[in-house]
Amino acid sequence: MPKLDPTTLTIAGVAPRIASREVSPAELIVNYLDRVKRLNPVLNAYSTVMEDEALAAARHAEEEIRRGRYRGPLHGIPVSIKDNLAVKGYPTTAGSKILADWKPDFDATVVRRLREAGAIVLGKNNMHEWAGGGTTMNPYFGATYNPWDTSRVPGGSSGGSAAAVAADLCLASIGTDNAGSVRNPAAWCGTVGLKATYGRVSRFGGVAGTGGFSSDHFGPFTKTVEDCALVLGAIAGEDPNDPLSSPEPVPDYRESLGSPVAGMKGGVVKGYFDELMTDEVAWAFRDALAALESLGMQLTDVTIPHMDAVPAVQTATSRCENLVAHDPYIRKQPRDYSFELLARNVASLTIPASIYVTAQRVRRLICREFEEALQDAQVIVTPTVGMAAPTLEECRQGFADAGGRRIPFRHPSGSFGTRCTIPFNVTGHPAVSVCCGFTASGLPIGLQIVGACFAEGLVFQVAHAYEQAAKWYEKKPALA
Repeated sequence: MPKLDPTTLTIAGVAPRIASREVSPAELIVNYLDRVKRLNPVLNAYSTVMEDEALAAARHAEEEIRRGRYRGPLHGIPVSIKDNLAVKGYPTTAGSKILADWKPDFDATVVRRLREAGAIVLGKNNMHEWAGGGTTMNPYFGATYNPWDTSRVPGGSSGGSAAAVAADLCLASIGTDNAGSVRNPAAWCGTVGLKATYGRVSRFGGVAGTGGFSSDHFGPFTKTVEDCALVLGAIAGEDPNDPLSSPEPVPDYRESLGSPVAGMKGGVVKGYFDELMTDEVAWAFRDALAALESLGMQLTDVTIPHMDAVPAVQTATSRCENLVAHDPYIRKQPRDYSFELLARNVASLTIPASIYVTAQRVRRLICREFEEALQDAQVIVTPTVGMAAPTLEECRQGFADAGGRRIPFRHPSGSFGTRCTIPFNVTGHPAVSVCCGFTASGLPIGLQIVGACFAEGLVFQVAHAYEQAAKWYEKKPALA
């Protein structure tokens, strides 16, 4: 059997080789575990490695395939799970001191569905404390480092998941996204990251308090759009354990891949996103729009009248909903939070019910405005994050200097790192981030493509067309 190089593999590429028994799942998992042992001490992407269970599952997968019981394209594929999703018998800490010793006796639905598809869980990924930030500088489990530059953060809160995929420590990972926590680290680590339509993926088994009831989503990180379509196909669908999951049928998301985008309309929201981009991100975004036009897509300006209200609506919604789970911990063990997160949770206690109700009314207006825009344009295209990944030191000081401009990470209107992503947590529309270039210092930049509710196939179609034309996914971080 030829030696496997994890840096060259994708799910779509290796799955047929597993099915034909050219590639052994056991050999594949050994290669990935060896890479995890070598690189995780540098990156801290995994908080728990499930070596013995992964090896046993790989041997079982190999035996199943030998007997002609191939389950599909995820059979034998190594994946990882963000540490706020339940994995039976293993620590599920939510990046917190409070839950450091909790080992659930069940799997989250997304984990169960991955296992049923034959995927092999390598371990749990480090994350921002309680998913409450965008750096993954965790005060209890250590910081995760960006594979493109280990002096920089990978984003968050699903930073460990993004770093693991970018560094080829697995072929896919599942994260959570309450304000951009899949798409932000996907952009900063150069991976594909999807937040599907609200209700498309069951949230059963997620740790309460790591996302608002109506704004949080679970979603995959992968190396390519095709791989993302394969993973979504496995984890999507109605779940009786999650009453907010949707009964909408799950299509084969690969069917639209490769279809032309010529003649399609792409909407560009003027104003809101423009002021959030540094020069290098603005240049990359402009070039991405030009690439879409060269593929035959027609770009048109769209107007969202209440766009500036998005940050306030997101804050009033997610913080109030999130606080329900935190209330008993704040009262009984407040010192088991970092000072920053405790202060934010206490401040959230002061948000009156009237503000939450008003936020939902404004939210409905914003949703309607996006729905109207998506009747004219099939997709909306935005930057994923307005700047490339900052350094850990910049995050500690609270601002970065970019092109002579001082950018504060905290602002009355919201965190700079999530201002581009939160509109679609408010509306619930599907949004995917794909790499659209690199800064002069070699840091990835993300392009966000958004579609109408349950139009993930269309979003994948556009993202795949751009990805295959631009080829940014071929560039790899230079890890020793």
